[in-house]
Amino acid sequence: MPSNAIVYTKSNKLEFLPIVSAPLSEHEIRVRTIATSISAGIERFLLTGKSITRKELKFPIVPGSECIGEVIEVGSAVTSVEPGEYVYAWKSEKWEEVQSVFGCQAESVMVREGDFLPLRRAPEESDLLIGLLADALSAVHKLDLEHTERVLILGLGALGLTIAEVLHYYNFTAVDACEMFIQRGDLAKARDIALDLSDFTADYNNRYDVIIECTGRLLLLESALRLLKPQGKFLLAGNYEVMKTDYRLLQDKEPQLIFSAVTRYDEKLTAKTLLETHAIDVARFLTHRFPIAQYEVGYDVALNRPDCIKTSLLW
Repeated sequence: MPSNAIVYTKSNKLEFLPIVSAPLSEHEIRVRTIATSISAGIERFLLTGKSITRKELKFPIVPGSECIGEVIEVGSAVTSVEPGEYVYAWKSEKWEEVQSVFGCQAESVMVREGDFLPLRRAPEESDLLIGLLADALSAVHKLDLEHTERVLILGLGALGLTIAEVLHYYNFTAVDACEMFIQRGDLAKARDIALDLSDFTADYNNRYDVIIECTGRLLLLESALRLLKPQGKFLLAGNYEVMKTDYRLLQDKEPQLIFSAVTRYDEKLTAKTLLETHAIDVARFLTHRFPIAQYEVGYDVALNRPDCIKTSLLW
């Protein structure tokens, strides 16, 4: 079945093209897309042909890591949803002649059971934040807040800002941050915010139990090490290609490295509930929206504007 989609045809080149999906299997559903998001951290990788997972990619590539939409067809073994219901989905891989990691930037997508969340109501644009909030919950769940005194967040993009919100939700307020764009610092629930790590004076040395890296720049660990307590923890929450850092510059403090790359289904369910009940206010991070006809403008804003946190494309 053909579907119009955003396609990366070569490095840093995107087009709007018809593509074809494979036949629907018994454990899949077909979804008519209502809205998708542009996750800048992921798309910067995919635009250059690099995957954020172990999956190898070749152009052409279908981008997009999430969507909300209406179920229009269900496989014979699917019992959790029916046509006419709405879902939040985060992976669609069955495309012919194109590749994807998550593949949600298309007017209709096929999704396996386990890769979508029934909404049980009419969708809202803020449902596009379910995955972001779930990823932040997953990151914070990997920490022992009871035995943590102070946290530093490196990077106040969408994930860094949301992690700060989740920490406050759990009544942990001893949070500082480092972010080069002032506009993002104004949105953050953080106490002390520096534009650069060098702005932290010697008074901040050995202050933090945990430093959360959200920029995707591993070399920041070397610069931030003086701020970390001995045997403190680095939580890696960004997207990384190569684990390249100078061990000799880190070894003296024996830091622990914690990876946060896997988000559980139940964390997505929790995120949905927290959004529905407004228990955590992240809707303000959905800063820009564009009709799909303006997808090129949307991508330019999402990838290049410092005031852009999260962008939606309306189909």
